Amino acid sequence: MTEKRHSGLARWWHSLSARLVLMMSLALLPVGLIAVYQAREVTERAQRNAELALLALIEQVALEERLEIQRAQGAVRALGLFVPSVLDDPEACSRAMAKLVEESQIYSFAGFVPVSKQVTCSSASGPVDLSGSQLSQRLIELKEPLVVLNAKPLVSRTLVINTSFPVYDAAGGYIGFASVSVPHSRIEPQGEDFPRDVLVELATFDAAGHVFTSYADGNAVTSELPEGLQLTGVQGERAEGFTLRNREGDWRIYTMVPVVEGELFVLGVWDADTALYDQIGFRVSPGLFPALMWLTSLVVVLLAVHRLVLRHVRGLRRQMLRFARDRALVETNDRDDMPSELREIQETFSAMAYSILRDEAQLENAVHEKNVLIREIHHRVKNNLQLISSIINMQIRETWSDEAKSALRRVQDRVVSLATIHRDLYQSADAGRVNVGSLVREIVQKSVEIGAENTNSIDVKMDIEDIQLFPDQAVPLSLLTAEAATNAMKYASAPEGEAVWVAVSMRETPDHRCVLRYANSVAGKVERESTGMGTRLIQAFTIQVGGTIEVEDTEDEYAIVVKFDITRQAPEAGVY
Repeated sequence: MTEKRHSGLARWWHSLSARLVLMMSLALLPVGLIAVYQAREVTERAQRNAELALLALIEQVALEERLEIQRAQGAVRALGLFVPSVLDDPEACSRAMAKLVEESQIYSFAGFVPVSKQVTCSSASGPVDLSGSQLSQRLIELKEPLVVLNAKPLVSRTLVINTSFPVYDAAGGYIGFASVSVPHSRIEPQGEDFPRDVLVELATFDAAGHVFTSYADGNAVTSELPEGLQLTGVQGERAEGFTLRNREGDWRIYTMVPVVEGELFVLGVWDADTALYDQIGFRVSPGLFPALMWLTSLVVVLLAVHRLVLRHVRGLRRQMLRFARDRALVETNDRDDMPSELREIQETFSAMAYSILRDEAQLENAVHEKNVLIREIHHRVKNNLQLISSIINMQIRETWSDEAKSALRRVQDRVVSLATIHRDLYQSADAGRVNVGSLVREIVQKSVEIGAENTNSIDVKMDIEDIQLFPDQAVPLSLLTAEAATNAMKYASAPEGEAVWVAVSMRETPDHRCVLRYANSVAGKVERESTGMGTRLIQAFTIQVGGTIEVEDTEDEYAIVVKFDITRQAPEAGVY
């Protein structure tokens, strides 16, 4: 199955479709590179637009806090001018501070912090001791307007943005600072237009990297930052937006906006994939566009080629295969739909097929006539040889000399062998080949019948395979068999009390060689009176079949072994 799959892949690779795919891929390569470049530009532009859009949202969130801070700065400046006139009446000063906090509904604290840090003029319900506040000490020492983030105020008890303004008396001496605190509650952007499905984290933090508010989880803010980057590393003097992978490998868009320069910052973390989808309208990577364009172009080309070329070529191929297998020619009905070049090929094939059928019919008639003539020739030769055998047989009957009879019988055996071959050729339907197995068995049997007239019982052992030979080897092999059988019957003997035997074997080896072996029993090694005619004939016939002969002569057996290569193809005309 694996070989078939590999064969199918190899056939497809060398097909017209595979080569069209390869050529079209090369042709579309420049366009594909341009598409890749454009897709990359579109992606980068969409990403930058997403960064700017999200940065604008964070700017809007920060802007609201900036406005509150600016209002607080205006209020604290007014308090700085108002406080010196009411310092002598702490209660009136406190009522004014409380009224400011109540009416504004924004501030959580308003008051005056003297240098002694004992606050008696404030919106608090009573005196406040700030002697232990490091922030108060810092503001007193600074003697300048300041906006600062206070995580643990004593009065507000919540995260506040504190604005302060230095206060001077009528003589110009520094007496303390006025302070207004704006609560920095949890940032919860309002409005349906705010993309909460894109937002991952929205946090505020100070210059030291301390997170004060968090949209999701303040402890997870650091894990959403890129590897090796801390909150102190994203601070800047102006708003920034950039795209990087977080520590878990997800793409994030980071937008950072300073609320109070150098003090308070807002950080937004957004899902980059969702934000990019909002910009370009789909979630599939834009880099897929070149691949889709390439695939679409290939599909269009293959459909066009299939419609115009491949289906007609495959139909023509099926006609050719069927013609080669069954010699059947089927006309197609879509010739009018074919391109002119393929129509010409179709018509040429049809004309060629009809010509081949006509020529094959003529050849079949010629071969049939030749086979009839050859059969008639073999039949007539067989009849003539049988006639000659009958004449020899008549001569044997009229001859009184034993030697003459023996010589005539040897000739008669050879003539009968030739007649038997021509009889088999006349009856054969296998391209003029002869089954020499049955021929050898018949010759051996006839030799036994003739030999039995002059000897007692002979035990004949035959192990003969059916082997098909052409006449140029079958004729000399039959004559060789007749001579070998006659010699075996003539010289077969055995010690007293033992049976006389003759063994004949013929087989075909895996390397397409024929091995013929004649053996007979002997009563020890004795000198054999012979004219040598049989031996010379056996050697001559062995040469004619293209083989070699070996003689095995032992105390109790005499054998000849003939080996030759079997001809696999019919000889050319005239060889016979």
